[in-house]
Amino acid sequence: DQERRQLRQELRELERQKQQKVLQLQEEAELLNQKTESERQKAAQRGQELSQLEAAILCEKDQIYEKERTLRDLHAKVSREELHQETQTRETNLSTKISILEPDTGKDMSPYEAYKRGVIDRGQYLQLQELECDWEEVTTSGPCGEESVLLDRKSGKQYSIEAALRCRRISKEEYHLYKDGHLPISEFALLVAGETKPSSSLSIGSIISKSPLASPAPQSPGFFSPSVNLGLADDSFPIAGIYDTTTDNKCTIKTAVAKNMLDPITGQKLLEAQAATGGIVDLLSRERYSVHKAMERGLIENSSTQRLLNAQKAFTGIEDPVTKKRLSVGEAIQKGWMPQESVLPHLQAQHLTGGLIDPKRTGRIPVPQAVLSGMISEELAQLLREEASYEKDLTDPISKERISYKEAMGRCRRDPLSGLLLLPATLEGYHCYRPASPRLLRCRR
Repeated sequence: DQERRQLRQELRELERQKQQKVLQLQEEAELLNQKTESERQKAAQRGQELSQLEAAILCEKDQIYEKERTLRDLHAKVSREELHQETQTRETNLSTKISILEPDTGKDMSPYEAYKRGVIDRGQYLQLQELECDWEEVTTSGPCGEESVLLDRKSGKQYSIEAALRCRRISKEEYHLYKDGHLPISEFALLVAGETKPSSSLSIGSIISKSPLASPAPQSPGFFSPSVNLGLADDSFPIAGIYDTTTDNKCTIKTAVAKNMLDPITGQKLLEAQAATGGIVDLLSRERYSVHKAMERGLIENSSTQRLLNAQKAFTGIEDPVTKKRLSVGEAIQKGWMPQESVLPHLQAQHLTGGLIDPKRTGRIPVPQAVLSGMISEELAQLLREEASYEKDLTDPISKERISYKEAMGRCRRDPLSGLLLLPATLEGYHCYRPASPRLLRCRR
């Protein structure tokens, strides 16, 4: 009996210890659940604060760029007003006309009349038209004194006489000969502009001796011209939209994809380049918008938002999870927070449109300066410099060949009104896209 009582006491003791252990484990589990919930709430709060900070940065960037644009507009307006008020014309309407002798009658003809009659061919007519000019000397009085320029009223080009003297395109003796009236303004203008005199092959005798060629049918000029340097052109803009060669009009990338003028992958890449270089471009206003604002304005599809937000980080930067400081994507790559291969196309687009972007500074940063400041590594800089090796991840809408973003920029035309780059495409466009197997490729133009 004594042994049985002892066993019962030990059993009761074990039961008591078991209950204590169960209670202890329950308390620990509750504490762990509370800690997990607290950490989850803190993570959600940090994510919310990060989103608010990114939105604030975007808003601040928008305000900075808006102020810079306002300042540029004001400077341009002031310059135009000063030029209008202080410009005086001393010598006007001094023209250079070219006449061609009609071989049978000896009468003077203009280059256009000679071309229409078959005396000269089209190429000679265009060259003679370039040689004809309507010169005017304009002297501008400004804070730095007087400056004289020669204005070709026909082409609108201006040539500074002082710059020609500094560059030794003209001598002081030639300048004085012109001032004294011993050197015609047409010859003086050739010297100031640094142009060569017309070739002997364009002499009147050689023109008359050439057999006439059939004049080609007149061509109506297109609404868009090939990529040239226009006053409104801004080299910091990426490819902004699509030029429809069928209708001679422009359209957004979203519209071009919807009309099968552009394949969706190329459209996505073009939009990512816009987001990485300052925002989605509105073709009508030339304004640029963040991804969320662009979605509100109908410039992009909802389905492409996440990839565009990732590309936008190349412009806004990211927050260092440890130091909480704002980092450029180049710095984030070096710290291991972002993979280089996913960011490289966005940095290439920045490099091709004027330089890299540091969210902590305004303006663009050339690659050598970015290396010196530690913004990117030398290895990454070398990848950016090798422009010929850029990945051919776009499809030309017309030729269907694979091209890089740089090659696509080279094939663009500039909108003559806004100066924006537009990638040519045809309305027929794509009816299907590159499948997984090359044997199943069935695209028709």
